[in-house]
Parts: sequence; C-alpha cells; structure tokens
Amino acid sequence: MASRPSQTVYVFQGGGALGAYQAGFVEALEDANLPPHWLVGTSIGAINAALIAGNAPADRLPALRKFWDGVTRPGFAPHLPASPFTAAWQTWQTLTTGIPGFFRPRGPQAWDMNRHAPLTELGFYDTAPLAATLRELVDFDRIAAAEVRLTLCAVNVRTGNLALFDNRDGKTRITPEHVMASGALPPGFAPVQIGKDAYWDGGIYSNTPLDVVLDDSERRDTLCFMVDLWDASEAAPSTMAGALTRYKDIQYASRILEHLDDHERLQNLRRALRIVGHKLDAKTAADPAIKELLALGCDSRIDVVHLVMQALPGEDSWRDIDFSDSRLRARWGAGLKDGRRMLERAPWKAPARERVGMRVHMLDGD
Repeated sequence: MASRPSQTVYVFQGGGALGAYQAGFVEALEDANLPPHWLVGTSIGAINAALIAGNAPADRLPALRKFWDGVTRPGFAPHLPASPFTAAWQTWQTLTTGIPGFFRPRGPQAWDMNRHAPLTELGFYDTAPLAATLRELVDFDRIAAAEVRLTLCAVNVRTGNLALFDNRDGKTRITPEHVMASGALPPGFAPVQIGKDAYWDGGIYSNTPLDVVLDDSERRDTLCFMVDLWDASEAAPSTMAGALTRYKDIQYASRILEHLDDHERLQNLRRALRIVGHKLDAKTAADPAIKELLALGCDSRIDVVHLVMQALPGEDSWRDIDFSDSRLRARWGAGLKDGRRMLERAPWKAPARERVGMRVHMLDGD
C-alpha cells in the first residue's frame, strides 16, 4: 500500500445533555495521546467538537469541563437517590427556566403557534446565552487557522439540504453562529441566520455525520472514533413512556448500522478494485476505459471505532434535556470508562487482510 499520512477523526452525534458521554470519551483519548486531526459534529456533538478544535491541546479537557460544569443543573435533593419524581422535577425546571449558559425561555408569546414572527424567533427558547459561552471558551481564530479540521453539520431551512461548515473549504470562517446553527433543533430553538440563509440542527437530516468522513475525497488511511448517544438496538418497550423513549432512540440513531454496512462493502470494493488494477498488464491498465474504472478504487484503509452510550437506569424520553449534576457526571464517567475499555483492546492495531478496506469495531457486548 502506498505511503500516506494517516488521520484520527472524532465523529460526534447530537443528543443534548447526553453529550457529556462524548466529553468523557475525549478524556480517555487525551490520556492515551490520541488527539484528533479532524472533528465532525452535529448539535451537541458540534459544540463538543468546537470546544476541542478551538483550544490548544492542553486546554481542551478544561474547556470541556468548564462548559459541562456551566450547563449543569444542581440536583433537587443531592442526598437522595435518583427517582421518577426528581427526574420529572429536573425536566420541569429545564422546560420552564432553561439552562444557564445555554438557553432561556423566550416568554409566553413564543407558544402562540399562529403568531407571525421573524424566522430567527421561531423557537420556544433563546440561545443567546450559548453564544456568550462559546465566545468565552472557544478560540475561533484557532479554528480559522485550521490546525485541526472542523466540520459542523446543519440543514438549510429553505432548501432542506445538508450544509457542511468546514474550516478547510476555503470559504467558511466558522463563528459561534455556525456552531449554534448546527444545534438549532426545532421547535425548541429557532433557525440561525448566516448570510442570506437560515439553518436548523443537522440532526433533523442525519444525526450521525459519518458519511462526511467516509465520502471524503482525500481517502486517507483513517482511524475514526464515532461516539453515538442513541442506541438503535435496545429492548422493545412495555409502557407508553418506554415507547416514547424508544421512538427517540430509533429516530436519532439515524440508521447508522445500515450505513456502516453499506460503507464497509463500498470501501472493501474500492480496495479490491485497486488490487485488481495492480495485477493488470501495462497495456490493459493503459486502456482509457479501464483507467476510468480503476480511478474509482483506492488503497486506503478505514477503521471505525463505534461506541454507543447505553441509557442510564430510570431515564426516560426527556433524558436529552436532563442536565442534572448526577446524570451528567454518570454520562461523563460512562464515556471515560468505555473509552478506556476500547483503548485497552485497541482492535484497530490488529493486522487486516490485504483485501479489507474498512473494519468496524465495537465494545464487547454492544
């Protein structure tokens, strides 16, 4: 295989308060000295990605901690174990008062469904506090310098098409508004205006932006850590509350297992095509039609390390807005633990068969 630079990529799904799991996983990778060359994120994943790309390596974990500490809601009764009552109280507080440093209610008028208002006010909550938080914790000049590649995913409200904000595309200078656009999930948050267009959360198009990496034209050898917050394969529900929870799991998991299978077959085919090309005689390989076909192949190998956060006991369909201190600590700790378990295994280090272009690795039992 031809020599080329390899890259380590983090891909972060959206999921609101569940994103603390990604921060814990990043702590494990920091401890193992596996920094990213490229970050791809949607929604809360975009915020976590911006906090990493917008800080020097030594400051990344402190920035993540400061953000998650800032959006943590103190427990209703810290001395008591979590219960349906305390969870319901936390959810009610978030719905009625918002989250400091993140979002706040717009007021009763926002709940008038027939009220005409500017597009950028069509949301129940105002995310101006998030803009201030991002300006405090993220160095956007560092992001513009593109030492680490950053790609944020959003949806153009007018066209319905996926929009990618990339600090290496030569066109986009990423600002707090681009991060907020990636996390503007309706109807809670209004679209964010950037230039002539308005954008919603990329999660309503695809909450798992792995395609951005696997379709990249550079086709470099890649170690990709994909950290998902919604489990598409949990047990069937037995209550209405469980049904609502399961519905969200399936919706925001974004058919990722199917996508992984498709990309694995495609990448293996690309590599097989290149291997076949190397075995052709010079005359056949020089045929224009054959050359055109061989150009579709590539030598690169991709290892996708897929982690999926498991729901905590007692969580319900509102868990993505549960910013209680006990839940965020538990999610961070779970991400750190799972990250360390995966790093101990390091299955991507095992030799791959010559014809294999892509492998997917998951934790035992997932």
